[in-house]
Amino acid sequence: MLITFARATTYQSRRLFPISPRLAHISRLSQLSIIPAMNLMTISQLLDEAYTKHKIVPEVVDKFDTHGLLTIEYSPSALVTMGNTLKVSETQERPKIQFTLNSSSQEPELLIESEDRFTLILTDPDAPSNWDHKWSEYCHWIVTDLHLNPNNLESLDSLSTILDLSKGNELVEYEGAGPPEYTKKHRYVFLLYKQDPKANLVAPPDRPTWGTGTPGSGVRDWIKKHGGDSKLLGVNFFYSQNEVQE
Repeated sequence: MLITFARATTYQSRRLFPISPRLAHISRLSQLSIIPAMNLMTISQLLDEAYTKHKIVPEVVDKFDTHGLLTIEYSPSALVTMGNTLKVSETQERPKIQFTLNSSSQEPELLIESEDRFTLILTDPDAPSNWDHKWSEYCHWIVTDLHLNPNNLESLDSLSTILDLSKGNELVEYEGAGPPEYTKKHRYVFLLYKQDPKANLVAPPDRPTWGTGTPGSGVRDWIKKHGGDSKLLGVNFFYSQNEVQE
């Protein structure tokens, strides 16, 4: 899967992937409207490496093809950048969400139409800790029925847009990072899905284990049960920990 970031905006450019020199290279590439094929392949590979390194794949989701960049901003100084660490206090308000779609997708089911709807999720697979999963995953946020409104109105297959969260259906109210004392760093994972029109997306009965009572259960099981053929488009994540540690 090759990723093209057509019409990428300044919002997602300067500090998108500062966690390593290799990932930081993506930030510079995202400012270009035309990127050589070699660089496109490199971007896809770097994203896959990040998901594997931080065990987002396979602990949270199965291996998937990235279909765009999901950019999260809590504030200009608190961006979510594929595994950086944020203070708990920086994450207590709803962030701004931007998605830049891959304009080179050849999969018909991933073509974006104006009537398409999308689901945004935030989940913690390390609850209450990364060695004790009795509450994992912990559901922090679900917003369904979101629209992707392209900056480039002439083409819905190459767009960069800030999601208008006020127009979505908030199934689970936003809850910021809240790792308990002495539990070290938690991963907080954002996921954006293209909804199956036939999906029956209902709120989980509880936040811990997404209401299943099964440690380790979470977004993957919820999507399988309620999401039909909903497709995962993009993932981003950060770490946070309680200030009280051993």
